Amino acid sequence: MIKLLLEPVNLLILDEPTNHLDMKTKDILKEALLAFDGTIILVSHDRDFLSGLATKVFEFGNKRVKEHFEDINGFLRNKKMENLREIERKQKA
Repeated sequence: MIKLLLEPVNLLILDEPTNHLDMKTKDILKEALLAFDGTIILVSHDRDFLSGLATKVFEFGNKRVKEHFEDINGFLRNKKMENLREIERKQKA
């Protein structure tokens, strides 16, 4: 991470960026991110926000990271889940 910060790169790291935003502001943020010419690392439980924005999903759990080469809707469909909160419930069980 430090090396990335010392070199000029187009990288955004966002952790739950839609918390406390209204719908209009979320849409504005999403449009800006879609227009961003770079890499975005985005942590979010907001399925609607991620839809059309995320092209790859990383699943963290059981002390492992699993990479999924699909969007959030494909990820949830393959997991047979309706929303991202179900992942947390399954991992705690």
